Amino acid sequence: MSHRSGFRPQAKLRIRDWLDKDGTRTPGIAIMHAGKVLAHMSPSEARAIADQIHDYADQLDHTTKNA
Repeated sequence: MSHRSGFRPQAKLRIRDWLDKDGTRTPGIAIMHAGKVLAHMSPSEARAIADQIHDYADQLDHTTKNA
């Protein structure tokens, strides 16, 4: 984990096909950073991650409001 002053790593989401070595295309959502794919998810995997992120955001909101 980097602790450079003012730096926070960020990622972007893109609709992007995953191309296997055999040429098979798998549609999905890619998490990107600096032009590189960090993860590729099916729509159902992306929904599950989105739900978990939302739950974590709720937990943080609750924690910071009660601090």
